[in-house]
Amino acid sequence: MQLQLFSIFLTVLSLYATQIFAYITDLKLVSCDAKHACPNYPGYRKIDINLNKGVKKGNSVYLHFKESTIDDPITDIKIEQGTNYTSAPNISKWTRLSVDLNERKDASNDASASLWLSYTKDKTVSKNPITSIIVKEGTSPLVGAEYKRIPVDLNKDVHGSYLFMYYSQDGPKDPITAITAKQCFTSNCYMEGWERVEKDLNRGIVVGMSVYLFYKRSRTDDPVTDAVVILNDQTPPEGYTKVDVNLNSIFRGDAIYLWYRTTPLTNSDVAKKAIQELAIEFGAHTMTPYGWTKINVDLNSGNNGKGTVGEPTFLYMKKGYKDLPNMKPLAFDKNGDFKILQIADLHFTNEEGVCRDVPADTECNGDMTTLKYIEKLLDHEKPDLVVFSGDNIDGAGVSDARAATFKFADPVIQRKIPWAVVFGEHDDESDLSREELIEVMRRMPYSLIQRGPMDIPGWGNYAVKVFESTQKAAPHAFTLYFLDSHSYAETKEGFDFIKSYQLDWIVKSASVFRETSNSKLNAGVFFHIPIW
Repeated sequence: MQLQLFSIFLTVLSLYATQIFAYITDLKLVSCDAKHACPNYPGYRKIDINLNKGVKKGNSVYLHFKESTIDDPITDIKIEQGTNYTSAPNISKWTRLSVDLNERKDASNDASASLWLSYTKDKTVSKNPITSIIVKEGTSPLVGAEYKRIPVDLNKDVHGSYLFMYYSQDGPKDPITAITAKQCFTSNCYMEGWERVEKDLNRGIVVGMSVYLFYKRSRTDDPVTDAVVILNDQTPPEGYTKVDVNLNSIFRGDAIYLWYRTTPLTNSDVAKKAIQELAIEFGAHTMTPYGWTKINVDLNSGNNGKGTVGEPTFLYMKKGYKDLPNMKPLAFDKNGDFKILQIADLHFTNEEGVCRDVPADTECNGDMTTLKYIEKLLDHEKPDLVVFSGDNIDGAGVSDARAATFKFADPVIQRKIPWAVVFGEHDDESDLSREELIEVMRRMPYSLIQRGPMDIPGWGNYAVKVFESTQKAAPHAFTLYFLDSHSYAETKEGFDFIKSYQLDWIVKSASVFRETSNSKLNAGVFFHIPIW
């Protein structure tokens, strides 16, 4: 058998079996004296931010979560304020953790400031398994469109840092039933009872207000089945409801209004085709992600949509829910070949991008030129797998990492080629963390990315099997490992490195694979930062 590796832009060295995604199945809270390190739960991943950050006389509190492909998933979480015995609707369906999120040495003086985290696995409360939980600092931190905000400051009434918890859920959502918008002087702009569509619609405007879209889901109201954007004096369609807030809230540019239609639930097809999610993407050179529809009107447009007065901003809607297309297990062909095309250091943006390391006399139009080159490579080489091996997006040079991710993977997705990713030091320097980027990519067609084991450092440590042939009972013949080589060293001088725990995981995984296949398997490893 031959493993062919074609590499462009950089060099470093990996693969998949049919993927079963793990969901979050348990939560643990750990508290300890702020002067001492809190213990970790074996087999759990710790969210590495003290939930009591900045609280005077506060204990350190950390949240740990566990994943499983077997156990029942957690489907919803909530945070309540008050004593541990606060009554709540359907309390029997929820499990409340016994550690106060605002645990303090003098907590007995003000029990009303206590915060309690609860979770449920009851599908009558929510049917959508939770895939990720993150905590971010600030009154209005940037967060991925895949996440839902719990509207409670984790340090409410105890004068610590502003911290908010967000979580992501899988599967089809209840349809959206109402849409509105709000103008604000700052990004700390929310509406009680409404979920916010992340990203300020007036980003890049020097004079003007921030504008955010909001939506509701109600199981008793008719679903929203369409939305349109109307400029200036254009005639809106009949039967649509106007969101009576100018989305272009500035002193120049077009008057822009969103109109939406609701449809009575006369049959199940209405709900299946209703709008389930809304998202904003920045940039004039974005790609429409799988399962989404783009409203092709710049929400910062001027001159009747022919120009822009700020960051190009577009609204996307997901009508219904599309399962990801099936993927066959990776396998050597009848000639014993398996071809990998490796692509590294793309440094893509959500805008036009810039050309790097090309002769001065070469015609180059940023990312579009690179995309054309990638397309030619894919069509010529016809790889069985594509590996994007780090610095896939331009980090600090990107205003929308989600949009940049859709762009770099688009040629591979269009050709239905399986693809895998490892991170470089620049990928998470923009608005999204590595975990948030994984949540984006694992929802994209033909993606093999996984978060990886809970108890080893980094994000995106995973193994993929290549089978001996395409036959159903073909044995595992080759293993591809993907490692997070992290980012910069803690001192910011030089780069970080692969940890011994990650190498131990490879050794243990190889041992298991060897025992189950009754043979010594060859393997390859992909990572970004060189080991020398």
